[in-house]
Amino acid sequence: MRHIETFSDIRLENQCAYCGKLPDTRDHVPSKILLGKPYPENLPVVPSCLKCNNGFSLDEEYFACLIECLISGTTNLKGLSNKSIVKTLKRQTKLKIRLDNAFVNENGESYFKIEPERIENVILKLAFGHVKYENSDRQYEKPKHLGFVPIHTLTEEEQNSFLSVTELQQSLEIGSRAMQNMYITPNGIPIDNWTVVQEGIYQYCVTSTTENIKVRILIGNYLACEVLW
Repeated sequence: MRHIETFSDIRLENQCAYCGKLPDTRDHVPSKILLGKPYPENLPVVPSCLKCNNGFSLDEEYFACLIECLISGTTNLKGLSNKSIVKTLKRQTKLKIRLDNAFVNENGESYFKIEPERIENVILKLAFGHVKYENSDRQYEKPKHLGFVPIHTLTEEEQNSFLSVTELQQSLEIGSRAMQNMYITPNGIPIDNWTVVQEGIYQYCVTSTTENIKVRILIGNYLACEVLW
């Protein structure tokens, strides 16, 4: 990733990206478990309190392993391509059993019985982190909308809309990464920009308009996520 130094108000660094309390550690957003080795350079890092930093770990582990199993269509370790996930499932036998039990065959069809509240918890954590990293200031409220869906289930028009760039209509924090990262069209219109953390594995976009703040995330070229405030 391209390194962008922030020049925002230093006081904004004295708040956990997730709860707003004083931070005593730093957290990668996204967590490395969602990425592949070798890891990219200059991974996004946000201030975090220790409670929040540790509090998402189990759900992130479940989320990362579930995504790999969904993409591969199996919980059989021999059918998984991500070696880190294979190692995790070998080590976390209870999680492996949990995913095995969630893989259901009914009437000739196979599907996963997912745990949506755990998925939503991870997506919300990622969205909070991306907003903090890009805009410097954090979001203080619960989002108005949080959704996720396999991107291949969207129509072509819906996919294009999800992956499109958007005109920025709200003043950005001076010195923030979002301000430095935005594009200006030949007509002088500021637009947002997708940040590719790791090609084909993780990318996100934070958009600030007069109506809302929107975070879009694409994981593994498979799961499309959207959070609106």
